Amino acid sequence: MVRHITVPFACRVRALIAVLAALVMAFGLAGCSSDSDAETTAESPSTTVSDIAKIAEKGRLLSDVEDELKQAGFDNDDYDVKSDTGKMVLLASNWVVESVTDGDDKPVINVRKESDVKAEEEAKKKEEEAAKQKAEEEAKKKAEEEAAKKAAEEQAAQQKAAQEKAAQEEAARKAAEEQARQQQLQQQQQQQQSNVYYQNCTAAREAGAAPLYRGQPGYSSKLDRDGDGIACE
Repeated sequence: MVRHITVPFACRVRALIAVLAALVMAFGLAGCSSDSDAETTAESPSTTVSDIAKIAEKGRLLSDVEDELKQAGFDNDDYDVKSDTGKMVLLASNWVVESVTDGDDKPVINVRKESDVKAEEEAKKKEEEAAKQKAEEEAKKKAEEEAAKKAAEEQAAQQKAAQEKAAQEEAARKAAEEQARQQQLQQQQQQQQSNVYYQNCTAAREAGAAPLYRGQPGYSSKLDRDGDGIACE
């Protein structure tokens, strides 16, 4: 014989409310968990970028960086690798890290071909060497020009000094010649005076030399009786 147990309506309502409350709590906890996961996911990229940037330093080979990232617990899905030319990066040992930046959903390691970097460094080195050589040549040219200018100034000064010396010597020579000429003239005059002789005033008058003044050729105190410096007056 089956017995039917009658449950009061109020009890049924309370049971239903308890079930609904349990469901609401379950969904609420699930939502909190999803929000927490979303926040963790949102925070992780910045931390990951920072951690990857510490390893993926500029100038390092991508192959070395990937090995170290793997040792640090990162895998290839934690970051992207992007070349400067947009080409696919196949052999990591041929690429060099340039920078690490934020991507849409994960960090991006930007790389360049090692051969391009070396070519750029070589070109820069050649450019610096050419600039250095040019500066040295310009400095040498300037020094040569200054030396030539100094030599020309010294030569001009020497020529001027030589010209001044020659002029002084020429002036001294002319002065000496003039002095010699004056001395010779005086000697001639003295000789003429000593050679001219008048025996008396009659001879002087006949020669047309009278009167004779002291210092003139033929003058003598004998002809100047009054001693006034004029003979044969």
